[in-house]
Amino acid sequence: MSGRTRRTIGAGGWAGAGLLALVVLVTVLAPLLVGDPIEQDFTAILQGPSSAHPFGTDDLGRDILARTVFGGRTGLALTFLAATVASLLGLALALVGALAGGWVDGLTARLADVQLAVPSIVLAIVVLSFIGNSFVPIVAVLVLGSWVLTFRIIRGHTRAVVKQQYIEAARVAGAGPGAIARRHLIPSVLPLFFVAVTLSASSALLLEASLGFLGLGVQPPDPDWGQMVATGRDSLSTSPWIAVFPGLVVVLTAVALQLLGDGLAERFVGRGAVNRGVAR
Repeated sequence: MSGRTRRTIGAGGWAGAGLLALVVLVTVLAPLLVGDPIEQDFTAILQGPSSAHPFGTDDLGRDILARTVFGGRTGLALTFLAATVASLLGLALALVGALAGGWVDGLTARLADVQLAVPSIVLAIVVLSFIGNSFVPIVAVLVLGSWVLTFRIIRGHTRAVVKQQYIEAARVAGAGPGAIARRHLIPSVLPLFFVAVTLSASSALLLEASLGFLGLGVQPPDPDWGQMVATGRDSLSTSPWIAVFPGLVVVLTAVALQLLGDGLAERFVGRGAVNRGVAR
């Protein structure tokens, strides 16, 4: 980029944004586009893709297209809510650590290290096994599995900003930590924050699908992408459409989020800057 900030998110970023918008729009308009996802038709059991059922049917005669479209509603709601909360948590801890410095900054960094030492899927299995897999616990484990990404991206940036002379001048002038955060730190990290939200959403989506695959996510008869993949895994050789279509949607949505995140990173700060922040 020759040292200059890009003015657009690039072709990949726009492709990701367009694909993500399409997925979200289809899931929001699900009641208008497809039929009942839990309606059973025992005369149409395990039918392959056709004009009547473009994605085929499952072993109960339920339409896979309808289940795939409706399956994204809860999954995406969980994903975007968890990504937003996780990013806000990561932002808050990064700002507190940067402004306080010393042992406070060290403590937040150690919390992130501890979180990274425990695989997110293992933590989710333990928590949900004891608490149960209702909406709030699922969001909580998705947040726990995603906040470190935002924290590491923003921490590296804020630690550099607080060392600038204008921050020291603001302190000498009597500005407190809250005022410094509002006037200087938060405006400077907002671009990074939006990048982190998209990347956290991709991570949360894959974790949510994994939980559904393991039976710890949305429970039947309500559809869920991970749950549908798990249901169809035993019949991949005979009825692959049961697992392939929802699995493909998960992959496409995750790729769309990654493309959008990369585009935003290159647009605002350069992809290398984000990668350096994560590595710190």
